[in-house]
Amino acid sequence: MTIKKGRMICPEFFKKLKDETVNLRSCKFLFDAFIEAFPEMKLSWQDNWDKWTGSILNFFAELGKFYGYQIYVDKKYGILNLDNKVSNEYLVDLCWCFSDKYDKANWIELALESELSGQDVDSIIDDFWKLADVKAYTKVGIFAPKLKDRQKVLDELSALVAHHGIRIPEEKYLIILILYRGKAEEEKQRIEIVGYEINYLGDLNLINSKRFPGA
Repeated sequence: MTIKKGRMICPEFFKKLKDETVNLRSCKFLFDAFIEAFPEMKLSWQDNWDKWTGSILNFFAELGKFYGYQIYVDKKYGILNLDNKVSNEYLVDLCWCFSDKYDKANWIELALESELSGQDVDSIIDDFWKLADVKAYTKVGIFAPKLKDRQKVLDELSALVAHHGIRIPEEKYLIILILYRGKAEEEKQRIEIVGYEINYLGDLNLINSKRFPGA
């Protein structure tokens, strides 16, 4: 699935964001932004994961560009960078990069990995390792584990951060879990999106959760 070049995703969200002062290194801000924009993505649980991934990457790419960061993402999604050219991937699924015009300062502001099709715990951990190993102020992992594996995934990710050999105090992790609660729930409550923050010591804290319709 390829996103149409130059498509602006979630225009209403970005229109409202224009006059706000925000902290881009706040996991709560990033999660709240994703939750607010999610209905505009018009995703259904029946859609394939590639469509979900493309829409999610497109949203976070546009958010980075909105605040002046150069973005890098797989060119198959057709997402344009700050130079209005189709972007290429660098290290992870998506990253926001800062570089001054003299090339005297540069860093990765945000690194994001999205593993939705691999719902087993091992696949999620494998993708999360990429975030643990890369240097960035904020690291975002978006996963869709089976509901029964939710706590195991959280325990494993927290432990991985806690026991990593290189820990940088400025770094933090935003974990977004997309969970399907099944047909035992009302249709409008079947998709749950939950956000957590993990600090560099591996301490896990719930940010918030919200339910959305799911067939």
